Amino acid sequence: MKKLLSTTAAVALALAVASCGSTEEPAQTPETNATDGMAVVDANNPFSAAEMQMNEKMMAATGTDVGDNWAKKMIEHHQGAIVMSQVMLEQNPTPDVEKMARMGIAKQQADLEAIRKLLKTGAPDNETAKLYQPAMVEMHEKMMAAKGADVSETFMRKMLEHHRGAVAMSDVALRNGVSGALRQQVQKTRDENQKDAAMVEAMLGGQSHDEAMAASGAKPPAAATAERAPAEKAEAAPRTRPGPAAPKATRSPNPAPTPAPPASEAACLPEHKEAGHC
Repeated sequence: MKKLLSTTAAVALALAVASCGSTEEPAQTPETNATDGMAVVDANNPFSAAEMQMNEKMMAATGTDVGDNWAKKMIEHHQGAIVMSQVMLEQNPTPDVEKMARMGIAKQQADLEAIRKLLKTGAPDNETAKLYQPAMVEMHEKMMAAKGADVSETFMRKMLEHHRGAVAMSDVALRNGVSGALRQQVQKTRDENQKDAAMVEAMLGGQSHDEAMAASGAKPPAAATAERAPAEKAEAAPRTRPGPAAPKATRSPNPAPTPAPPASEAACLPEHKEAGHC
């Protein structure tokens, strides 16, 4: 009997402990919902993972000098924009934002191809890599903080900071002695991102994609790729040689006058001619 009571007491104690434990609320994390424990997804901001990955890769990318550091970091910058644009296309964007995302992918891919041709090999230069850190940190913080009323506006606000970041990084390269073909590429990338930033600002102000492109001077991918940097244009301007001069018409200094008819012929009257006198 004593053994039965002790067993019953043990079971009751265990149930009481279990009951107490079941009344505790599950630990909440930023990724769980306070009511049902489901993961919380911000429908207006599906870009966080891509932004974090882009920032990590940009910080880790290191080149052989100040110019090569710009190139390697800008490659990660562009690839991050491509991933974010692909995410945007999966979110049922507005027609104008869909145009913007598709154009952005094409332009970033074209710029990537041009930059990759200028990469160098050699020992990494960590000191010049640090020159870009303030611009990258500022861009990342502003991108992560950018939000809109819907997913399309959030994307535009993040890409605005993304383009501004490319301009700031390019300014660092230009201030620190990048030269030659790479300098021309830095200038071209800077100019295109500045125009794209102006385009996004115009779209946020209510203009359509096409209106914003016209107002900002931003160009579609093919035109942007074909257009060279200002320095490159100046160096490559064709030098025209003067062609052979057209022959000038020669005039005699004293042209001979038209001969006058003989005096006798001029004075011969018609009746004299008929008679054969002249």
